Amino acid sequence: MSNYKAIDDLVATYKHGQESPDNSPERESSRVAGQRLVMTFKPLILSTMQCMTGIGPADYEDAYQDGVVAFMEGMKKYDETKGGRFNAFIKTHLQLYYRKWQSGQFNHSVTAEKLLSAPAGSSDGLTLEEVIADEAIDLEGRYIEREDQQRLWQSVHALSARQGKVLYQSFHESKSLVQICKEMGVTHKAVRKLRDKGLKNLKKSLKGVPF
Repeated sequence: MSNYKAIDDLVATYKHGQESPDNSPERESSRVAGQRLVMTFKPLILSTMQCMTGIGPADYEDAYQDGVVAFMEGMKKYDETKGGRFNAFIKTHLQLYYRKWQSGQFNHSVTAEKLLSAPAGSSDGLTLEEVIADEAIDLEGRYIEREDQQRLWQSVHALSARQGKVLYQSFHESKSLVQICKEMGVTHKAVRKLRDKGLKNLKKSLKGVPF
């Protein structure tokens, strides 16, 4: 897809559908448009990522998936009324994102404290810290105390942007995994894996195990 107008039309379809009700034809068209755009711009995501130094083989998959998330967020931020083409906008957006990714400056849109104390939409109303505590972490029979909370907050900040985003949407926004996978343009299995891996890494950190 090399036609700039066709790309801009797909972006418009995606943005319009995101404002439509769930299960509506517009929302489904948005999902399809998002998937097509991700595949179309996959070479750009990869080339931008590969221009960054310090991204080794072990980080390759996470770096790419984080780039996909950044791409989807870029589509939401793009404002066609400002006159620029989406192609130019998203190229700059990805370059800026990967510079932050490279330096570890992940942009968490919610503080760790809010994330931890927010109810989980798919966990019977439990907060993230209660989910962690409920999953076989010995906290001496009490809720996580101040020092444990501090360690947990630090661990949340250490997660990859992709894992942090899934946990944020699941626990803070009370979204189901199905909703998250539609918005991110990835499979349900991939979102569940991210959520489980994020929780696993938090538990490891609390136990003093590096991840």
